[in-house]
Amino acid sequence: MIQNLTTEQKVNAVRIFAVLSTVSMMLYAPDLWITDKVFPVIPLFDWMPIPTSPFDTIFAGLFFVSQVVYVFKPKRWLGWLVLSLYVFLSLVDQNRLQPYFYQSALTIFAIVLFPKNADSKRILHTVILIFLATYFWSGVQKLNGIFYEEWMGALLKHFSFIPEVLLQTFTYMVPWLEALLGILLLFNKTRKLGVIGVVSMHSIIIVMLLYLGYGFNVIPWNVQNILSVIVLFWFLKTETSLDFFTNLVSPQKAVIFVFTFLLPFSNLFGYWDHLLSFSFFTSKLNYYYIQIDDSLKDNLPKAVQKYYRSNETMTVIYLNEWAGDINKVLLYPQPRVAKKVEQYVLSFADESTIKNPTKLVVYNK
Repeated sequence: MIQNLTTEQKVNAVRIFAVLSTVSMMLYAPDLWITDKVFPVIPLFDWMPIPTSPFDTIFAGLFFVSQVVYVFKPKRWLGWLVLSLYVFLSLVDQNRLQPYFYQSALTIFAIVLFPKNADSKRILHTVILIFLATYFWSGVQKLNGIFYEEWMGALLKHFSFIPEVLLQTFTYMVPWLEALLGILLLFNKTRKLGVIGVVSMHSIIIVMLLYLGYGFNVIPWNVQNILSVIVLFWFLKTETSLDFFTNLVSPQKAVIFVFTFLLPFSNLFGYWDHLLSFSFFTSKLNYYYIQIDDSLKDNLPKAVQKYYRSNETMTVIYLNEWAGDINKVLLYPQPRVAKKVEQYVLSFADESTIKNPTKLVVYNK
């Protein structure tokens, strides 16, 4: 069946997978898309107006409905509407820049950039850049000492019945194997092996999440990638391994190349956000808690106080726990976002509060 798909049908299928993944996650995490909740909304720019009820619900509803319509009506203007709404909603709250939403938006962007009657093969090769970058950069970003330490610790905790030497070997192989998957997809002779590797990796992730009982929010994303990679690559033949970069060159492809290779490369030097650089499960991301002085503890809303935890003699709020419970996604892992959450907590200080009642701490480094 897949073998008989035209290039246009492949692009259309990947578009549908991207949309279905996003709407599934919106249903799983509805509070992420509204502003009236007990977790602060963090706009990218302080001057941005934050829609309040009922306008936040109207925008979220319009975003959801436009995607559903876009599944059945692949009109270019609808794609631009979906993309524009996502960009706006993400500017209003950066926590919506989760990798599953971002990858889907980037896929739609790669499609709607082209005019109506564009060569479908050009569009296909442009979309493919996103998936090549996903696996290549995700592997490269894991080449750091913290990943090896934390990944090994997690494996020992959950899979202690497996010999430690095997777990250690696997841990050191993971970054290279994942980056290699992106490279295998370049060549005709190794492409199917790359697809098998990608499908196996995502399948293992899904099984592990089900086994561990958490992280269900990324399951639709993993399914999306499995289906997309099979459709895009399984029967694909190219003249050379560099066809995706050098053949069918267009301004649209150049734009997507910037987002998939140049900007992620700049992340290595601190110039682009981690999650927007395909830095997934790399242990490079910072996890935060806010230490709260006793003079401020009772001032915060009761709905926030339920997230108080004791850390030795201190009262702290773990931001991932707080965000995960309300938004059903982790805090967007950039320092500027964590500092904004701290400012929100500080907004409840009064005259009886000591001068510096909070302290933002990175606890995983």
